[in-house]
Amino acid sequence: MSTIGHPLSDLCNLLTPFTTAGSEKARSVGRGSEIFLPGRTPGLPTKEECIAWYRDVSGYDTTSDMTWGDAFGIYRGSIIMQGIAARYATRQASSARAMEYGVAMKPFGEVGWELVEKCQRQSKTRSNL
Repeated sequence: MSTIGHPLSDLCNLLTPFTTAGSEKARSVGRGSEIFLPGRTPGLPTKEECIAWYRDVSGYDTTSDMTWGDAFGIYRGSIIMQGIAARYATRQASSARAMEYGVAMKPFGEVGWELVEKCQRQSKTRSNL
């Protein structure tokens, strides 16, 4: 699947394995891997290094937008999982793993909500009001 979207969405989508690695809930349903945690895989850059490289090449500093972008991307993934689960329920899914997506959908959405709450806390911290 391919779309033309906001660069933040593309970056967050690319970095999703790093985002979900830090979530016990995502890992519990197979949607995250500890190999993406800092220092776990020799030679693998950190999420922060990837963001810095992106900023250096593009000129777009995503630092203040990353939590929101991560939340959006995780919710998007959860919605895609819901579609797969619906196709599985109607026996129209083509993937042998379709049932796994249905099981992961709700916990993955909860990971997205945790990121929304983190984003809200960050916004209050930065606010001048």
